[in-house]
This record gives sequence, structure tokens and C-alpha cells, in this order.
Amino acid sequence: MNSKYSYYNSKNYYLNFVILLTLLFSIVYKCNAQQVCNEASQFGWFVPVRFARPFVAEMESTLTKVEEGFGRAKEEYTHTKYKGTRMSPYLNVSLGTNIPIWSTELKYGWFIGVDIPIAFHLWLDLKTMSAPVLNTDYRFAVGQIKVLKMFHHRNKYIKNLSIRFAPYNHESTHIGDELTVTRKELGFPITRVNVSYEYSEISVCLNDPNGTRDNNMALKVGMMARNNLAKSWFKIYANEGDTVYNRDMTNIFEFYLNYEWQRSKGWAVKDNMINVLSAEIRNRARYRYPTMDKDKTTGELYLFDSPHTRATCYNVYWGWKFLPKDRHYINSVGFYLHGYYGIVPYGQFRNTGGYGYVGFSIVVDNF
Repeated sequence: MNSKYSYYNSKNYYLNFVILLTLLFSIVYKCNAQQVCNEASQFGWFVPVRFARPFVAEMESTLTKVEEGFGRAKEEYTHTKYKGTRMSPYLNVSLGTNIPIWSTELKYGWFIGVDIPIAFHLWLDLKTMSAPVLNTDYRFAVGQIKVLKMFHHRNKYIKNLSIRFAPYNHESTHIGDELTVTRKELGFPITRVNVSYEYSEISVCLNDPNGTRDNNMALKVGMMARNNLAKSWFKIYANEGDTVYNRDMTNIFEFYLNYEWQRSKGWAVKDNMINVLSAEIRNRARYRYPTMDKDKTTGELYLFDSPHTRATCYNVYWGWKFLPKDRHYINSVGFYLHGYYGIVPYGQFRNTGGYGYVGFSIVVDNF
């Protein structure tokens, strides 16, 4: 393997290692902090921000998840020679946290908080004993500002409004070594794509759950935009693919709509066992380079250049989350059925459409 690829790969492994240690440290720190969190200490320095939290179905969130299920197999991301399997078992592991900085309560029902979101994700193929890594990615923000306005009136349908603004975020994603080697051995015209970019994000939520356990229906709308208009979402280097596919990406925006319903009263629920339905519709850029496909008649692989530059993706979770009996604590563990359809959400495979996934998910929210 050439030195340029080795340089990028080794650099990213060191960075991934540092990020993983940071995540573990912050989770341990916040779990300890949660033990002393009470009614009188919901605000201040290094106290978790309870509002403007990610919904379960948010694709780009800081929730910790372990998911196993079946997704559509494709030549692009199988690490062994494609044998025509339509569905394959996959494992997704996400580690995420929001490192608390500061929060306070202002006058007239206003609240403000600042934290640092960071997340790391692995996508693994379970078809073989080696369970090779198909893709890794990490995201972090320099900091994000959260604002909550409570409405003190008798309208039971409109409780509050929250805003989250992160002016500078970074995402970087890379496929695993085994998959890169396989793509080189099979003579793929594109063996690796460097997906790395900075972006800003803002979201507005009506009826933010705000750490409560009451029945609630929340609606969130958000947008992210790539910061550097002169660059693309990705870059293909000459030693890793045909640079003719380094096409300009004029669609710099992503938009998403979230709905989350939590039910704590009625059948099969109680105060610390809440039924949750969470859904997201996200319209995002579809990367403009070809994907590998197979001719149904001859079985030969060929490049398929999709004319679509945008894609709508659907993500749904349904299940129960369990919380401590003490209502002061908001950390939770949830068990969900998970379904997804759209473009492949991971790394350089965001040019590939028609990806469906169904599975089981364990979701940990450490506030």
C-alpha cells in the first residue's frame, strides 16, 4: 500500500484513539456528576444541559447506540467477493456524549446552556468471523449554544421552544483497511474517498422534552450547511481513484424534520418506563461519484453514475426507555426496533441509494 494512503490512515487511527479516550473519560466523568445532580444543581459549570437533547432517531446525534440487524448488501461495501446476497448482518456501534460547559436560568422562563458534542461510529460486517470494519467516522463541534423558552400559560399543546446552534463542526469518515485492500485486489476504479468537511448546524424544537417524563409530542426542524463553499463534501486522490469524479458539490445544505412521542401513562408504561416513537426525515446531499453495480444478465460489475444529487432518508425507532426512579436523574437506557431507508449513511458510500436496514438497538443517553 502506498505511503500517502498509509500516512492518512495512521493519522486517522491516532485521532480516533484520542477521540475514543475523550469519550470514555467524559462518560465516566458525567456518570459520576450525575450521582450528585439534584434539584438545586441543575445549572452551573460542568452541569449537563437538560434541554435541546438529540432525539433517538436523529442520524447525526451524540447518543450511544449498539445496533445489530440486517441491511441491503452491495458490491461497494462488502469486504469479500460479492456472491449475490441481498441482505447481510451488520453491527453498528456509536459512542457519543455532550461534554457540559455551563448552563443557567435567566428571567421570564429563559434558559441557556453550552456544551461540546462529540461522537464516534463503527460499521462492521458480520458475515464472517473477522467482522471487518466497513467504515469509521467521528464528529465534533467546537461548542454549541442551547436556548430554551418555557411558555407559562394554559395551552397544554405548546409547552416550550428550544434552539440549538453549533457554528463550527467537523466530520471525517473512512473505510476500514480490509475493505480498502479488497477493493484494490478486485480492481475497483475507486478504492477510497476522503470524506472530510466542516459545517454549521441549527435546529428549533417545539415541546422539547426537557428531561421530563410526562406524555409529550415534540417536533424539531433543523438545517446544516457546509462552511467552505470552495470545497466539496469529499475528495478523491489520484492514487485512490479517478480524479475526474471530483465534481463540485453545489448543494451544500442538509435539512431534517424530527418527531418524537413519549408516553408515560397508560398501557405497558409507568413513570420510569416510557414508550417512545421517534422518526426522522432527512434530505441530504448524495455524493456525485459512481457506485459499483452488477449486470443482472451477465453478472459483470460496472460503474453506475446516478443522476440524483439529493436524497430523502427515513429513520424510525420504536420501543421503551428505562430511567432511574428518582425524577432528578434523566440518564436512560432504551431498547428499540429500528428501521431505515435511503442512501447509505456512512462515509464514502453516501453515493449509494436504495439502502434498507432493520434491526434491534440499545440506546444509552448519559444526558
